[in-house]
Amino acid sequence: MRLNDALADHVVLALVVEEPQHGFAIAKILATDEQLSQVITLTRPLVYRSLSTLVARGLIRATHTEPGKQGRDRTVYRATAPGRRVNTEWLSSVVDHPRDARVDLLAKFVLRTRRGLSNSSLARRQIAAFAPLSERLSRTRTNKDVVSMWRKESLQATMSVLRMIAD
Repeated sequence: MRLNDALADHVVLALVVEEPQHGFAIAKILATDEQLSQVITLTRPLVYRSLSTLVARGLIRATHTEPGKQGRDRTVYRATAPGRRVNTEWLSSVVDHPRDARVDLLAKFVLRTRRGLSNSSLARRQIAAFAPLSERLSRTRTNKDVVSMWRKESLQATMSVLRMIAD
């Protein structure tokens, strides 16, 4: 699945907020963390592009370099105060559309868990955000419309998982 740049930037920022680190370490976490790797795939070039974007936006800054085990020195990045604020806001925000739950919301849940944050409040707010659409779809007859059937069943499954997380 192709990720949008904003999501990649948020995920990379979240990992830098967790601990100052260099791009290679971030790419390794994304490839080896069992939960994160099931949710998203970010190649090393995408990680480095996100790091450049985050530096340009003032959300992270280079702090020092470390010698690489093979090859060039590695630049270590640390989140700035605005970067920590942006990350906190993103990790606490609901997604607008059920299709965004599969990657965006799931990534937030995994990153929040890595940080020791509870997911129940976010799940409850997400349920409230999806409730109007869920109610509308539940009243819709979908026996011939493949897209509506898919949306209805997918949202019901998502709501069910969200209720489990909320509890």
